[in-house]
Amino acid sequence: MKKAFDLSNQTIKSNIQKLRKVMTDRGLDGMYISSFDPFLNEYVPLQDNHRFYITGFTGSMAEVLVPANGRVRLYVDGRYHEQADLEVDATEVEVMKTGPDSSTTQDLANDVKKLGIKKLGYEADRTALGYLKKLSEVASETVALEGGELAKEIPFEALPALKEVQLVPREWRGRDTLEKTRSIFSNEKEAMFLTALDSIAWITNCRGYHLPFLSSFYAKALVTKEKVYVFVTPETPVSDKAKKESGLEFIALPFNNLPRELDRLQNTLHLNEVQYMPSMLNSADFAMLVKVFGTDRLKEKADGLYGYQSIKEPVEIQQMDASFRKADKAIFNTIKWVKDSIKAGKRITELDLYNETTKKYKEQGAHDQSFNTIAGVGPNGSIVHYGDPSDEVVIKDTDMILLDSGGYFDGGWATDTTRTFFGDSSKKADPKMIEIYTLVLKGTLAVQSAVFPEGTKGNVLDGLARNAMRKYGYDYSHGTGHGVGVHVHEPGVRISTISNVPMKAGQVVSIEPGIYIPGFGGVRLENIAWVEKHPKYPKMLRFVPFVYIGFDPALIDMNLLNSEEKVLLEEYEAECTKRGTSLRTLK
Repeated sequence: MKKAFDLSNQTIKSNIQKLRKVMTDRGLDGMYISSFDPFLNEYVPLQDNHRFYITGFTGSMAEVLVPANGRVRLYVDGRYHEQADLEVDATEVEVMKTGPDSSTTQDLANDVKKLGIKKLGYEADRTALGYLKKLSEVASETVALEGGELAKEIPFEALPALKEVQLVPREWRGRDTLEKTRSIFSNEKEAMFLTALDSIAWITNCRGYHLPFLSSFYAKALVTKEKVYVFVTPETPVSDKAKKESGLEFIALPFNNLPRELDRLQNTLHLNEVQYMPSMLNSADFAMLVKVFGTDRLKEKADGLYGYQSIKEPVEIQQMDASFRKADKAIFNTIKWVKDSIKAGKRITELDLYNETTKKYKEQGAHDQSFNTIAGVGPNGSIVHYGDPSDEVVIKDTDMILLDSGGYFDGGWATDTTRTFFGDSSKKADPKMIEIYTLVLKGTLAVQSAVFPEGTKGNVLDGLARNAMRKYGYDYSHGTGHGVGVHVHEPGVRISTISNVPMKAGQVVSIEPGIYIPGFGGVRLENIAWVEKHPKYPKMLRFVPFVYIGFDPALIDMNLLNSEEKVLLEEYEAECTKRGTSLRTLK
């Protein structure tokens, strides 16, 4: 698939040279480049992703270390190992592959120390405050490059015009803004400064779709008990309903004038405490807060608003359920289209599958996709976050296909589902396909059916997903589950080998074990579920699936399932049949 925005290897090489010129002029022997924009978003348009200009890597998350000499180092986790190898020019960029028990940020920090980098540069408006503290521990000196400094040397592209910020209708949302703020703050002298866009969208009940795959909008905010001050640029259109909503005040200004505006507000509000989230605040904004409020009034709030917004209200659960029902139909119809096309002898490609998925979502009323659809055919299914579907990869009747997709429907909540399926159910699948599919299915069923005490840590549940496949020598290098909310990846809940986040009623989380064999293919079976208090057992929790799309019988070895798993599968398939989304109906 041709990217909407692309750079040649020669351009990337030139950009690296220009960056090193800045480093030389500044006396730096190392430079850190994040994947973030000034709001520290996960999904950043390639035009605004400085990491892309230096490496050519298109994945959503990675870290970059540029030593004074030698190759640029690109740090990626298990989701992107294979993709990074395929996308970068290995003569200029070295792919540093993080294992399941570490992180890209930790590995990069370790290398700063190993390489003996003394003077490390970073972009102040694109570096998380929390990570800057870690870098400051391993480099003798960290040097801030202010916003726009690299742009003087590297020709970064401009972003398109923004859509209107709109208020979510009352029937599609939970509590009003003031109900939320009054439950968070105990007095009017407390506040929180926000740049996490999904948190701003949640607290304001507004959506804007300003970035690819995100329903949120560009803004910064000061949240107090009685009002949320929302700072947007003068070019940002805001609907009249949003402007008139009780508890909201939209203030349009160039962001370089924000210190003056905060100073004006402080002279009126006389705040005693201003909270901030270090991992979602860039270092330039932190310096601004210090200047306006002073260090004594600033207080770290490690989870920001995520501790509140990750616990979904009943109306939010209902709205997400409505969204997933539409997404289920879109995915089922896409899979049916593939199988019917193959039966009819039509030539369809990986890119056709990608485009048809978007079409099916739109037919169900989707406003946008919630991430870049992963449509991996055959061996490409082993690339965990495969994002470059080809019009030259023709889907064959004996192919195993991995489809990971999501969308935004009314209300602006993200959906996310993965199904792996076989091209033609009348054909015989490769025994290896059947084995790995069934083992992944066992993992999905194990977590989805779990009953566990309140406060159980995510790492306990993670083991349930891996137990069956590990007995056959398989494992996977990504986490088992992430939170889902306004954005498709929402902090506040996580299921992984290293997660110590406690499980609570109201959380929404993915369940997505997988097995990936480079050169052969991959399987991932992902359902999103919400956590509820067990109706029968006090102080116990269980999962309730949002997703009801059947599993492909052509890839299941029933002999590998025990009696309990067979019952769980039949119960799940019965609900899928009732909803018209069982793959057993596709011959």
